[in-house]
Amino acid sequence: MEWMAASLAGNAARDQTEIFGLLGGLLILAFFANRVSRRTRVPDLVILMLTGVVLGPLLGWLPNGQYPFFTQALGSFALVLILFEAGNEFHLREALHHFPAGILFAFVAYGLSFAAVAWVGLWALNLPVHKALLLGGVFGCTSGTIVIPVLQQFQVRGPVMVVLVLEAALGDVIAVISVGSLTDIAEGDPLVAGLVRGIVIRTAVAVCAAIAAGVLWSRVRQRFAADRFGSVLHVGAVLLVYGLVRSAGGSGLMAVLAFGLTLANVNGHEDEMAAEHKQGIAVFHSDLSFLVRSFFFVLLGASVELIGPSYAVATTLILAGLVAARLLSVYTAGWAMRGVGRSGKELVLSLFPRGLVNAVLAIQVAEKEAGMAFLPAMAFTVILITNLLVVLATFRFRPGETGAGESHEGRQSTA
Repeated sequence: MEWMAASLAGNAARDQTEIFGLLGGLLILAFFANRVSRRTRVPDLVILMLTGVVLGPLLGWLPNGQYPFFTQALGSFALVLILFEAGNEFHLREALHHFPAGILFAFVAYGLSFAAVAWVGLWALNLPVHKALLLGGVFGCTSGTIVIPVLQQFQVRGPVMVVLVLEAALGDVIAVISVGSLTDIAEGDPLVAGLVRGIVIRTAVAVCAAIAAGVLWSRVRQRFAADRFGSVLHVGAVLLVYGLVRSAGGSGLMAVLAFGLTLANVNGHEDEMAAEHKQGIAVFHSDLSFLVRSFFFVLLGASVELIGPSYAVATTLILAGLVAARLLSVYTAGWAMRGVGRSGKELVLSLFPRGLVNAVLAIQVAEKEAGMAFLPAMAFTVILITNLLVVLATFRFRPGETGAGESHEGRQSTA
């Protein structure tokens, strides 16, 4: 018995050594992947996912499917942090002129992408209507985790930035609410009525609760702004809002976005916060979200493989549908983008990557819906290809140029 106990202790020590060594290696990889991304324009998530493929299916160091709950939890946590950041950095007074165009484009782009992918599910995969709509919901939105860093890299400002940031942030929320409402519809309930009812209730609960929480927290946090661990308290408040709103039947991600928007735009005590404390909170949030999403994409690459031959045609049609939906979105909603020149619209047309939220939703739907086990692998393939398309598209643009973001008229309108 003593030798058995010693053997188990030795195995546990080796396991800990491997885990900590792997974590350290992944952190270093994430850091250099980000540096490579800034220099080569290759999104860091592509490097991280491919690393997961090497560590998982190829080398077997991360067994496939070993961490499903951990992967999903990491993805949801990263989404919460990223959406809060997007809301907290969005100042309505500065963007109000282009706000309606951004909202219009967000809904048009998501709706057309949703419809195109759902049609592929019905026609090519022969899915029932309910599952085809779930497929559309998973792939309908672009990824803020890709779009926002690209905009920062190319120093895009003005109306193009507002339109793309709003599309990415709202698209993530709309996708989560749509998929959540569809999965909660009981068998036999009216599909359209259940979907609309779910969206309205989830949105209303989330927005009302988040605005109230934001106004209250903007006053409370002044007392702890100078504390050494004030940033940790702030993250706790964000997660608490997310959890309470979800428990109340609302959309947790919509609540997080609205919470950040409220804190960024509420009057009064917010101006009293020292600039260095606000900057410290922002840096802490950014570092934490970077850490969490880095682990998520490596685990995602280790958990799924590229789609099999039986789904290759459907995946190709989904990609073609996303391209067609993007073209139609820019064409139909382009009239509302005042001050956006031709080159700015070309950038809007080029940036439609799928990413974090699509992967998380694909995992959730595959777990809850029978016959949808192919979805994570399909999402992995679509994410990888659309991000490679972003790489090709961005080579046409250079940081700081007018063509990279806004026209001369666009700069005048935001001056």
